[in-house]
Amino acid sequence: MNSLGVEKSQEWLGDDRDGWAAHIATHLLLTGVYCARLLGCGRKDLVRLLDATGIE
Repeated sequence: MNSLGVEKSQEWLGDDRDGWAAHIATHLLLTGVYCARLLGCGRKDLVRLLDATGIE
């Protein structure tokens, strides 16, 4: 995950919504949305993918 800007696994630890882990997750999500648009995936496709993960 070094290429994603995550150098240490402990950077992902923590449940602070404004912490470093939240910033990394947001960055990855927005990067994924950008890449999905380039591949022709729409909003409905991305929502279906998120729904399939089971996150609440």
